[in-house]
Amino acid sequence: MTEKILLIASVLTALSVIIATVVKIYKFIRKCEKWIETKDKHDKEQYVQILRLVIMTPEMPLSERIAAGDIYVNQLYKNGGVKQKYNELLDIFKEEHKE
Repeated sequence: MTEKILLIASVLTALSVIIATVVKIYKFIRKCEKWIETKDKHDKEQYVQILRLVIMTPEMPLSERIAAGDIYVNQLYKNGGVKQKYNELLDIFKEEHKE
């Protein structure tokens, strides 16, 4: 009888250790996923800011400013003052390349 009780207790202990380990692994994976999501969000925000800087900086070549504007407006679907500047750059480009 004592052996059966010890066997049941050892099985329950093993199960509790396994369950605790699985829960810890799950929490670790969720924490990593949240960190990756936050990092990706920040990366996208920084990419948009870099595109804005390229579009708005007059020292940059016109072709690079227009290429950044294409991505900003047509791929990321952003709007506002930067889009207006992009449209102005397109007009400047058309004026320069009339023939």
